[in-house]
Amino acid sequence: MAEPTTEHLRLPELTDEQREQLLQRVAETGAMLLRIAEAIAPSVQAAARELARAVQTLQKAGYLTEDGKPVKRPDRPDWASPYGPPLRRR
Repeated sequence: MAEPTTEHLRLPELTDEQREQLLQRVAETGAMLLRIAEAIAPSVQAAARELARAVQTLQKAGYLTEDGKPVKRPDRPDWASPYGPPLRRR
């Protein structure tokens, strides 16, 4: 079996001007991503608070355990399906 090559991983040689343009684009993109993150942060934080509130409500109502897992329903055994018995194969 032939040894794998890394020829396809080699980066092209850049001129000083190209390297400078690349660094400028990377800096601009990073600044733009930072502005986007700062803009959406309040909405994401509000959504996280609402989700936490919903989980607490479900825990108080007895639908979730303290670690957030669903409580087993006592109305049927574990093997019973809420969708009825399986269809028979022909």
